[in-house]
Amino acid sequence: MRIGLITAIRRSADGFVRAELPLAGRSVLAWQVALMHSLGAERIVCLSATATGEVLHMQRNTEAGGASFHTLQGFSALPGLVRAEDDLIILSDGLVPDPSVIQAIFDGNGALRRVVTAIPAENPLATAYPEDFERIDAARHWAGLLVMRGAGVQPLEDFPADSDPVSLLLRLALQAGTPCHDLRARDLASERWLLVDSAAEAAHAGQAMVDAAAIQSDRSCPSSKLATLVVRGHAPGGLLQGANVSQATALTLLIAGVIAAALGLATTGLLLAATGAFCAVVAETYGTIAARLWRETVAVPRKAVLAWVVDGFAALATFFALAPLPLWQPLAALGPLVFGLARIASRKKDSALSVMASDRTGLLLVLAAAAATGFLPEICACLALGLLAALLLRADQL
Repeated sequence: MRIGLITAIRRSADGFVRAELPLAGRSVLAWQVALMHSLGAERIVCLSATATGEVLHMQRNTEAGGASFHTLQGFSALPGLVRAEDDLIILSDGLVPDPSVIQAIFDGNGALRRVVTAIPAENPLATAYPEDFERIDAARHWAGLLVMRGAGVQPLEDFPADSDPVSLLLRLALQAGTPCHDLRARDLASERWLLVDSAAEAAHAGQAMVDAAAIQSDRSCPSSKLATLVVRGHAPGGLLQGANVSQATALTLLIAGVIAAALGLATTGLLLAATGAFCAVVAETYGTIAARLWRETVAVPRKAVLAWVVDGFAALATFFALAPLPLWQPLAALGPLVFGLARIASRKKDSALSVMASDRTGLLLVLAAAAATGFLPEICACLALGLLAALLLRADQL
């Protein structure tokens, strides 16, 4: 069994528990637990001075996912949780390495190698944080991550209760002959081997991580590009929260747009629908960035369902903008026709037509401008004919 050992004890330079600091939408502790899961850890052991809210939250989430999570306030019970044949993965308090760097500890067959990661003694991390990156020989310091045989944990029973368990395990791993793995200089860049030691540093690093994961929007789709800018400015505070709020706002505005259009306020209704469509793009962007950043599936928002909702309400808003209640005009069918053709045209993502057709916000703004100038039926007809002609020229999309 692979067992991950993390700690939530050390405090940052400004007095906060390092493990609880927010980093790109979730806590440092959550990042460490996710890393342990990616390394195949079936059990997580967290050493904590007290069972804080974040530790308990991670324990509930981990156990809900099918793995076990043990919170210990001392290391006396650790030997009973680790068998001799187990692999113990130890990560330093507050350290968030890039998963791509961690893959270096795997061999060609996907097995986990037992190693002590090391950095040169002159590395800035070693000089700035000597307690976190301990010296292991004359030329090297520990890099904050090691994998050792479980048998090395048993001697912990012989040490005083106030000893530093991670430091002891590092020494025991070295005494057992665990080989060292020297990290390359490029792997030790601050964004790839991150030690979070202050709230300001966590905020700066989190913003950099979000920026790196941000969607590279096509310039022909302004709403997507603008949504990315919005998310980059607000994402570090909470990615999933932002997705949920944006999704709820989108639905509210889309419904309001349909109601306004049905009451005869065509321009207002279409503008509300356009704003709702943009909020839906923001919600989708939040979810996409979270999935890229966390390297896992993010269920919120459900992209396909959200796209259908936006198209449905946009078509209804345009329908009522052309024929408000209680009137009925066959010409109103142009509204659903435009959005149906736009949906077909946007199926393929490798052309300028598909990118432009997928921009529902821009399309609704064009229709709102047409309604304000009294040319809504004519513009709807032109859009429908233009989309139909483009699709006929590219018959492979039908």
